[in-house]
Amino acid sequence: MGLRDIIQAIREYPAAHAGLETARSELRQVRQALDQSEQGQRSLRITLEEQKTNAKFLSHKAAALQDALTEFCPWLSTLEEMKRLYDTISPSLDPSGFTLYRTAEKLTGIDIHTFFPYEDNRGMFEDMDGRQLLNCLIAARFGAVKWEVVEGTGHERAVFREVDTTTPEYRKFEWQLYKNVLERMGFENILAPEQEAGVIENSVTELKLYSPLTADLYMEPDPDSQEHADGTELLVDLYGEDLTDYKKIILNAIEDEMLPEMEEQGLMFAFSGSEALGEKVLSLFPSVEEVDGVLCGALVCQIKGALTLAELEELKEFCTSQYADGWGKDYAQRPRHTADGELYVNFWQDDSFSILTKEELDTAKAASRPLRQPKRGGDAR
Repeated sequence: MGLRDIIQAIREYPAAHAGLETARSELRQVRQALDQSEQGQRSLRITLEEQKTNAKFLSHKAAALQDALTEFCPWLSTLEEMKRLYDTISPSLDPSGFTLYRTAEKLTGIDIHTFFPYEDNRGMFEDMDGRQLLNCLIAARFGAVKWEVVEGTGHERAVFREVDTTTPEYRKFEWQLYKNVLERMGFENILAPEQEAGVIENSVTELKLYSPLTADLYMEPDPDSQEHADGTELLVDLYGEDLTDYKKIILNAIEDEMLPEMEEQGLMFAFSGSEALGEKVLSLFPSVEEVDGVLCGALVCQIKGALTLAELEELKEFCTSQYADGWGKDYAQRPRHTADGELYVNFWQDDSFSILTKEELDTAKAASRPLRQPKRGGDAR
């Protein structure tokens, strides 16, 4: 190394020495941070092991409590028992009721934001908890909604009415709802396995099945009119809204058509379907009833317990067959004398026939509004 290089190195030494000290200081800091990190990792591993041990203990404890609950708790087989359990555990497991609401939403398939667009656009549902939302959903499901036009707009808003919670359909819905939500929360082991969905109790309740009503009216020709001057009768097609004035005549005719074997069970004397349904439906009597200004066919059933969905469908099929080929066919072939002419009443129609419970009828009416009605929803802000 030459003299020049030695002089240059002497000049650069202070800076190099300072850089080395800085590097050493940074290395010490890194080592300290590494030591702290290792200590932190050891602490976290200890905490993790403690948490694993605690989680394992809680898991075993939950399993033990579940076994004890299963061993000492009687089967929950009624709606009241299931609701009582839910009310006990919901403050901890479902404080805002959203689990209950989401279960009901899945069970019914109803989206309240779509069903109530006017209220949704106004932000009505934004601050509601699960139980408040559930009340709106239940009103939609069971037709407890009246629609009124918002003044100055072309939209309709909902007026919520009280839901009849005593009907078999509502009780069946509640039974399925609380059964599903308790299963979702992990309490399926204490629900009575032999219970079918919707079977609640053995009390006798009334169920009505509604269907369209039409009639043919043969009127005598007006002697002062040139129309039908040849003496031929004038045929007029009548529908439910036209038949309200003939309600008493139709009811009297139904009474006249009662056979001796129908005295106790009504149309159920001819039932040959499943044994389970035959035991639940104690009687089935045809009648008519006015619903919102429309006269409808009404089958009045006395039900022991509650029907499953499959049994309700079987009952509807039997009623349809009685209207089409049984009692209703004979009834339609006998004229009833009225002041306007001879009236032939049809409980069965070849097209657009339906048979619905009251709740199904209300839901169908709410979901399919005539085109002439004001529209719901829109920008309500």
